[in-house]
Amino acid sequence: MKNKGLVTFLITLAAFGATYMLLVFASRWNEEAYTAAGILLAGAAIFSFVMAEVRGKKEFASNMWGILSGLFIWGFVGEYLEAIGWVEIARHHFLPVLLIAVFFLIFLIARRQLADRFAFAFGHLLAIWGLHMWMIYQFEHLSPTHWTTYPSAAVAGVGAVVSFILMSRSKKTSPKMACAVAGLLLGWTVLEYVWGWRVIPGPYSI
Repeated sequence: MKNKGLVTFLITLAAFGATYMLLVFASRWNEEAYTAAGILLAGAAIFSFVMAEVRGKKEFASNMWGILSGLFIWGFVGEYLEAIGWVEIARHHFLPVLLIAVFFLIFLIARRQLADRFAFAFGHLLAIWGLHMWMIYQFEHLSPTHWTTYPSAAVAGVGAVVSFILMSRSKKTSPKMACAVAGLLLGWTVLEYVWGWRVIPGPYSI
C-alpha cells in the first residue's frame, strides 16, 4: 500500500472526529444517549484491540487497529467515564500515574518486549491522555487565554510540522504511521487551543 502515512492520518482523523462528535451530540441529547455512546466506545475499544492481535501478521492493518483501540479506550475512559464522574484521570494529580505508564511503555518498547500493534494502542492512549491533561490544567486552573496557551500551541504546531516531514521521509511502515499519528494529535491540539481562544467556533457552540 502506497502513502501509508497519509492513509493512517486520514483513518485516524475520521475516527477521531467521529468519536469527538459522537460524544458531543450524545451529551447534548440526553443521559441515555450518552450512556449508549459510552457503551459503543467500550465495544469499539475491545473489538479494535482484538483485531490488532488477529491481524498481527499484517503490519499496517494490525498497527492501524492498535491506533484505533487506543483512541476508543481514551474515548470510553478519558471522556465518558470522566464525564460521569467515575474516574478523574485527566486531572493533574494523576500525573505520576501517567509518567509511570509512559516509563514502562518506553522501557518495554526499548527492550522489544511489546509488539508494535500494542505499542501503538498504549502509546496513542497515553499521548492523548498527556495532551488532554495539560490542556485541562491550563483551561480550568489558568484560563483558555492564559499566556502559556500561546507558546504551547506554537510548540504543538512546530511538532506537527516536524512529524509530517518525518512521516514523508520515513521508509518503514511503523515509524511512518507513528509520525502520522503524532502529527495528527499535535495538529488537533492546536485546533483545541484555537477553539479555546474562540477564534473559530468549536463543537461547544453547537
